[in-house]
Amino acid sequence: MKIKSLCFIVFVLTFAGTVQALSVDEAVRIALDNNLSLRRAALNVGTAKRAADRSWNSLLPTVNAGAMVSHPTSITGPIPPGRDVWTPGFSINAGLTLSAAVIENINRARADYEAGLLSYEAARQELELNVRRLFYQILLLDANRELAVRNFQSAQARYEQTVALVRAGQAPHLDELSARVDMENLRPVVRSVEMAYENALDSFITILGLPIETAIKLDGSLSAVTVASDGIQPAGQGLEEARLAQSIRSMEAQRNTIRNSAYIPSLRMSWNSTPLYIDTPAGRSWNDTGGSFSVSLGWSLDSFLPWSNAKTQMDSLNDGIRATQIQLADTVRSRENRINQNIRTVERILESLEAMQLNVELARTTYEMIEDAYRRGAADFQRLRSAGDSLAQAENRLLQEEFNLISAILDLERELNIPFGTLTVSN
Repeated sequence: MKIKSLCFIVFVLTFAGTVQALSVDEAVRIALDNNLSLRRAALNVGTAKRAADRSWNSLLPTVNAGAMVSHPTSITGPIPPGRDVWTPGFSINAGLTLSAAVIENINRARADYEAGLLSYEAARQELELNVRRLFYQILLLDANRELAVRNFQSAQARYEQTVALVRAGQAPHLDELSARVDMENLRPVVRSVEMAYENALDSFITILGLPIETAIKLDGSLSAVTVASDGIQPAGQGLEEARLAQSIRSMEAQRNTIRNSAYIPSLRMSWNSTPLYIDTPAGRSWNDTGGSFSVSLGWSLDSFLPWSNAKTQMDSLNDGIRATQIQLADTVRSRENRINQNIRTVERILESLEAMQLNVELARTTYEMIEDAYRRGAADFQRLRSAGDSLAQAENRLLQEEFNLISAILDLERELNIPFGTLTVSN
């Protein structure tokens, strides 16, 4: 923990003075190290592990020891000569209870620990998913910001061209006014996109657990991510399914503990000794006249009644087990459905991306041709404006679809319960 804290301090000091590029894997690692909720979950797992590792101690005998000193008294006469002394002694008691319920308690402690591990893994997975999704969302906002600035610059260039054409008498004054309106309308758009980017970046820094004044720049690209060539592998067990299955095992162990305690006898062995240092015909010596060893067999007969507390608890646990089994079956079906939907979404986006890239190339080429024609007076301003709008829309749709692909892949990896990044490769 000290090493991690030192690394964190060095990281913050490094970022305090300069802007550092941060990859998605580095962001995930920082978030996992600094997240307070995840640390608290790790502490809970450690507590459950300690309880599971030490649950066998219920099989150890109990041992108690004590020391004493006594002095004789009498209300019927004087104390006989030689008896008016303090008598030291000590006591030892040992006992051992053997019950079938002890084994089930050990199993239950182990089940609780495994459930804690699943809860921790679910929290870790959710945090990593949020970090990765927000990372690429910020890349999308950054790209939109650059696109908005570029659109504003294009509108400004069109306005300057239109002013020149109007001055040369090659365009009406209305075109100049329209070009200026287009340019001015894009100013608040640029500011709005910049504000959305800055707000998302602040949220990202907070999730990473870094000081809000930390300056970072994300190192990544939306277009650099695509599906791995080996395709999508069959799904294993999901975290929610594992959690429900573990909950069933925990309830079964609890039910078995109650059943064994109620219907199976328990064996109790005990031994005690109380040696005293007293006078004997041979002199003063240690003497133990109260030591004993006993073996007893206990059985709770009232548990056999159908309305007993043990029977009621077992019936409630059986109902809970059946309800959780139904929930588990429903979870399996729902997860299979979500996996199929995510696969179809990924496949659809992959098919549409190529067409969208062609649309962007076509829109850019068209805009460049019309811009050149407009500069020569061979095209009017409305055609140039329409071509510029078409190019901006095509680029926006492409960026959004690239983010949709990454987001769909992240959702699919979570449903498949595989490490994030397994299904993607960088171009």
